Amino acid sequence: MSLLPGPTIAALFGADHAGDFLAHWPERHYAVHRSAGALPPALRVPELASLEALARIYKGPVTFGRGTRDARTVNVDAHAPHLFQLGLTVYLPDIARFLPVLARWLQTLEQELGLPAACTTVGAFASPRGDGVSCHFDADDVISIQLQGHKIFDIAKVDGLPYPSGQQFGPGMLPGDELYPQAGAGFPTPDHASFESIAMAPGSVLFLPRGTWHRSVAEQDSFSVSIGIRPPPAMDRLLKRVHDLLLQQAEWRRPLYEANQATGRETLATRLDGLLEQLPKLLQQIHGADLLQPDQTPLPLKAGSRLQQVPQASLAYQRLPPRLKLSVSALDRHWVARTTLDTEVPGHLADALDWLADTQAAFSAGDFYQRFASLAQADKQQLLELLIRSGFLRLLWYPALEN
Repeated sequence: MSLLPGPTIAALFGADHAGDFLAHWPERHYAVHRSAGALPPALRVPELASLEALARIYKGPVTFGRGTRDARTVNVDAHAPHLFQLGLTVYLPDIARFLPVLARWLQTLEQELGLPAACTTVGAFASPRGDGVSCHFDADDVISIQLQGHKIFDIAKVDGLPYPSGQQFGPGMLPGDELYPQAGAGFPTPDHASFESIAMAPGSVLFLPRGTWHRSVAEQDSFSVSIGIRPPPAMDRLLKRVHDLLLQQAEWRRPLYEANQATGRETLATRLDGLLEQLPKLLQQIHGADLLQPDQTPLPLKAGSRLQQVPQASLAYQRLPPRLKLSVSALDRHWVARTTLDTEVPGHLADALDWLADTQAAFSAGDFYQRFASLAQADKQQLLELLIRSGFLRLLWYPALEN
């Protein structure tokens, strides 16, 4: 992987170690040990000074357990420090929701790792001395950052199950349904794994690829945060693309009314066979590059970009020669109509605005450019992008179904 260390990665692992981390990412574990004062500022905010400080601003769910005794955990609505004082390990998921500075820092980390947006979360772990987490593996890549106290991680690679998907799993845990298709040869077990011990102190950072057995025991009261990294796998992107294509065909949208009718099942099965015979042709419309596209297509527009007028949005203009006073009204997320655009544009765009106001069907930017070939390309592109930002046009994220 040809990534170069950026400032966020360098601050997390240290400038001298960032390149080594990227040489291991995302296939091999990597640990670095520095002082807590060397951690990035986003991890040294007062709210992360202790479990008690974090609990004062955290309003989400709390998970607790006794990891050294049992793999089971319980979700409760409780004050986390109280559970910790009872000798329990507690976990606070998605703490970045309550720490905007941490959320912004995660965004920069995603960008430097070349990851899709919003594929990372960060949670906080607190274990009293002598407790920790039971042996398991995650379906996320994990970066664990020790903030207080000392603990020992024992880690080993899971054999026979590369890139697990779904939920975490380990001895004593009930597997999620998604794990069964992945573990047809048998569910993984750590019984014969060769574990490596890694001592974590304040400032230590440990990267664990998904599918790594790990367990921990706190040698002192321990407080840490863990970044979970879950980019979408290829199958998720493919299923989304197929779903968007099938939505464009009425027969695939038709409910299976006859599914439980004894007299209609055979006819229904025959009809579905006919639909399935069309799938290879449909799949040929999807290319590898399509699976790399984000869920929301970004600007700037390309000729192949497709757009459609947003229902309940309206466009109007007033002639103020040689300009046009253009306004757009659109519904916000509360379904309240608001003026989202109030500006002036060149008067020669009137015909293009009339066409856009009257066109209900989806169209491509390239078709629009050709239709108004006499207009300057920059004017046409800027107009479309202006109407997208104001909520009059929606930039479509899926390809049109080919006949």
